[in-house]
Amino acid sequence: MAEIVFTRIDDRLLHGQVGRDWVKEEGADLIVVANDRIAGDRDQQKLMNIATPIFAETVFWTIDRTISEIEECFEDKKAMILVESPEDAYKLVEADLDITSVNVGNMRSLPNKEKITDNVYLGKEDKEFLKKIHDKNINIDVRTLHADKAIDENTLF
Repeated sequence: MAEIVFTRIDDRLLHGQVGRDWVKEEGADLIVVANDRIAGDRDQQKLMNIATPIFAETVFWTIDRTISEIEECFEDKKAMILVESPEDAYKLVEADLDITSVNVGNMRSLPNKEKITDNVYLGKEDKEFLKKIHDKNINIDVRTLHADKAIDENTLF
């Protein structure tokens, strides 16, 4: 059974910063990109695979497949799950996957989003999903790089 060691919200999903920094620091050897759009886009998968460290494996699954298969499909793997949004992270938490913390790493500036950090902008709906995650006693860790100091999660709500 795979052990979920890290869950990250990053609207870029898998990129160099994640592959270089977070995978190693969290001890993951399996990267699950849980995203309905990317699961069916081979070109994007090829680009993202460039960031996969040599010691790790990457799979591109839908949110539903991640929920149904992550804990059973990979024997003795340490999994990092990457999602694009707080809503997708909430779906994983709501499905009772063994997630104890959710990192919020990068969410770009878009209309109707408030700046939280230089790399994290949240809209009303984003905050609502993060609050729901928090209310399930799951830690919200807001930082871009592993070495960064996390901000107080209560400033999100």
